[in-house]
Amino acid sequence: MPGPKAVSVNQDGSEDGWVPSPGWFAEITPQGDTRLTISVPPEQLPGVHLALARALSEPLSVLYRQKIDRMEPGPQGSPPRDFVAVGLDAGRVLGALGEASPLIHGDARCEVWLRGGLGEQLVLDEDGLMYLYPDDPAFRDALAEAGVIEADVETLQDRDYVKHWFHAACDPVEAALIEGLGLSEVPHR
Repeated sequence: MPGPKAVSVNQDGSEDGWVPSPGWFAEITPQGDTRLTISVPPEQLPGVHLALARALSEPLSVLYRQKIDRMEPGPQGSPPRDFVAVGLDAGRVLGALGEASPLIHGDARCEVWLRGGLGEQLVLDEDGLMYLYPDDPAFRDALAEAGVIEADVETLQDRDYVKHWFHAACDPVEAALIEGLGLSEVPHR
């Protein structure tokens, strides 16, 4: 595993030593959706993410959003590239995410959106935060089983300065994930 997707830093870019505490809280989005926001330390991210993915109903759909193309970054503010597959078996998706863990859980170039057969969603963003839609008792149970408690925790998004990591070693992992899940590029919306 290369390391965390992102770390809290001082204004000069040096790490400030802050590490997220494990916890989740419920909220309502500006669009009126209910969701759970989950923050865990980097070493817990792969296990908790995969545990929550197992709580989604089949079949699964995957959106891999490449926020930064590390090979050809383009100008600041370039739109992300979206790769999608629908109707996938959960075992296939979980296996692919496990194999691509250095990329998914340790590189800030991407977000991964999983959608269950009932329309529920799990989003892992470029900072390492997770969001579950809707706020459902099954997800609260999965979080409890993963050892993540309800708590109003400070998240990386609350920090003043954040450094993101992009690892060259994850370039072939990204290509293998896209090919392995049969993800097709679609126009970004």
